[in-house]
Amino acid sequence: MTQTMNGKKGTPEKKTPATNTSQRLHRPGQRQQERLQRLARRRRRQRIWTSVIVSLVVIAVSIFSIVEINKYNADKAAAALASANATATKLSHIHATATASAVAECLSKIKTTPTPKAGPAKPPAQASSGTPVKLADGLEYIDVQVGCGSAAKSGSTVSVEYTGWLQKTGAKFDSSYDRQGQPLSVTLGQGQVIKGFDEGLMGIKKGGTRIIIIPPALAYGAQGQGPIPPNATLIFEVTAVSVS
Repeated sequence: MTQTMNGKKGTPEKKTPATNTSQRLHRPGQRQQERLQRLARRRRRQRIWTSVIVSLVVIAVSIFSIVEINKYNADKAAAALASANATATKLSHIHATATASAVAECLSKIKTTPTPKAGPAKPPAQASSGTPVKLADGLEYIDVQVGCGSAAKSGSTVSVEYTGWLQKTGAKFDSSYDRQGQPLSVTLGQGQVIKGFDEGLMGIKKGGTRIIIIPPALAYGAQGQGPIPPNATLIFEVTAVSVS
């Protein structure tokens, strides 16, 4: 029989289920989902590290390849340069040998006379020597015998046997033959001798003989010097022993 209270029919008390925190935090499938997320993060980290390592390897290989290519090119260039230098040296030697042979053959055809023990007392007759070349500054020269090889130029060192006379009187004032034939060595363009003598040797070749007529302005001028009087025109006969 149903119990009543104060004449009212009693109602059974309704129970509310208790809240279970553990069940809310660990719903079905949540652990599996968290595990999959951890695996996904781990895979991402692995992919990142793999990419970094692969990139570093690629960079290292690229640097090594560039270094090796540069080294190969440098070695190749050095070998080519060495080969070119060797070829140039060989050609230069061949050319020098051929030039020396040509000069020697040329010199063998030049008419030579024994070296005199003293310079000639009188200057050579210009009429029989040829027509002089006249320069703008008054210098004149006659190539009695053209030499062989390279022509003397500014900076060349020329060794010559010479004799000098005064044009007016024909008197000899100096000669290398009077000093046991010791040649005079002159580097052209350096002001080592009077201007006319320096200029007069330009273009002379080894074995060549030249008469040089030097006006006073290119010799000792109005002052003169030693046995050379003022305003003297000089005549030199020179023979080039060597030109270098």
